[in-house]
Amino acid sequence: MGLICGHSHITYNMTSSNNFEQEIAAKHTRLVTAFDSGITKPIEARRQQLRQLYFAIADNEEALKESLVKDLYRSPIETEILELHLIYAEIEAAIKNLGKWAADESIWGDIRVAAARPKLKKSPYGAVLILGPWNYPLVSTLIPVASAIAAGNTVLLKPTEMAPNSTELLCSILGKYLNPNVFQSVLGSVPESTYLLSLKWGKIMVTGSCGVGKIVATAAAKNLTPVVLELGGKSPVVITANADLQVAAKRIAWGKFINAGQTCIAPDYVLVDSKAAKKFIREFIDATVAMYQNLDKDSRDFAHIVNSRLWHRMVTLVQNTKGQVVFQHGQPDEGTRFFPPTVVTDVGIDDVLMEEEIFGPILPVIAVDNVVQNASRLIARNDHPLALYIFTNDETEADRLIETTRSGAVLINDTVLQGGSVGVPFGGVGSSGTGRYHGKYGFDEFTYERPVLTQSLALEKFMKARYPPYNFAKLKALRRLGRRNPRFAREGSLEDSFLKRVLDSKLFWIALIFGGKAYAMSAHL
Repeated sequence: MGLICGHSHITYNMTSSNNFEQEIAAKHTRLVTAFDSGITKPIEARRQQLRQLYFAIADNEEALKESLVKDLYRSPIETEILELHLIYAEIEAAIKNLGKWAADESIWGDIRVAAARPKLKKSPYGAVLILGPWNYPLVSTLIPVASAIAAGNTVLLKPTEMAPNSTELLCSILGKYLNPNVFQSVLGSVPESTYLLSLKWGKIMVTGSCGVGKIVATAAAKNLTPVVLELGGKSPVVITANADLQVAAKRIAWGKFINAGQTCIAPDYVLVDSKAAKKFIREFIDATVAMYQNLDKDSRDFAHIVNSRLWHRMVTLVQNTKGQVVFQHGQPDEGTRFFPPTVVTDVGIDDVLMEEEIFGPILPVIAVDNVVQNASRLIARNDHPLALYIFTNDETEADRLIETTRSGAVLINDTVLQGGSVGVPFGGVGSSGTGRYHGKYGFDEFTYERPVLTQSLALEKFMKARYPPYNFAKLKALRRLGRRNPRFAREGSLEDSFLKRVLDSKLFWIALIFGGKAYAMSAHL
């Protein structure tokens, strides 16, 4: 599969191209050369490309929605609220705030370099590679693209081959709207991805499974290329005896079954306090039936599994579980890859459903005695998840669960919400990923803070002590500047005194300097 998309060369031949390496290399060279020329450095040039990106999506919104009906049977309404709304919000925020985000930042805190007026310059990495996923092929590719462009990089996008209708269309659209010196794309499968990873990039971002993340990180390490890994994991839900079970059931069902459970931050399994387990299961089934009435393979509100291999994986999981399948809302259909919402109870911690991320509409429910005390131990049996969901009306219970677990994010009394905000960083920890993006966090992820110091030549006479030949008098002078003695005693408080805090204050020294100048001028007059 060697389909290459770019501004001037778009081909929809899905057979392997004999010269895809040459075509990819040419695109890579073009982006590197363009970045080196400085065309992405001006803030206004970046904002213009972001505007083009916005209208690339807005002008083709209906066609993009329809492409995801073909790939995932997904409702156009679900595509709009889960993908398009956030894309628009991200681009708008970048255009509005880019000047502020990209501005140099003054540094204060070390008197030894204060005269050099240190600042941080927000510098782009260069030509960056973005590898997109199939489950949300618009939002999970276009937000990183927007962040990378806003930061002043050039971008090569390699979307998934598993959602061909949406990704082929997306490449075609972007190729017509964006400057080909700033943006290029490549469609293909493993050979194309492998070759792309062999090239030297300023940074690489991938959204995918933990296995894919390891492949990308290993390849990037050969060139010491920094990476952003947005992966996944088994995101647990903890429901305490103090939770509002009716609300919890509705919100968990929604978060679990949007996009047929094919969401990296979907609730993967439920740990519910034994006292509330039976009632929660009843409420959850009722909520699911209410949301998806008369559900079958032809229903428009419920997405389907992306391909036959993953549909059969769902079937196998249900066949092999030792738990009890207490609810399946519809009949699975192989021809359309429809797999209905399914609830499994009495699931053991070593069950097949607990081995890896489910990534589908199957919800294991585990009743746990005193779940607040015991949930963290059960959660720790898996790698750190991308999200932890807690349902409780007791803040103390929530605090305990937060303090005894690790996850990319925590959401209390709701699900998935954290993934749809411009103002909240999105990312994992450990095997669920590294790095974070959305809004300013995405801009920061695609820039590096470059310290710039400008030392005054007029201060040379005060720097004699640092030059050899050394002697004790010079050392004494340097010790005074370097604060050789600690600011705290061997025992007692580690907090600075009020006087030390004043002397460390930037405002104090500004007032002292300008106050001294004002006093000198008044005395002269």
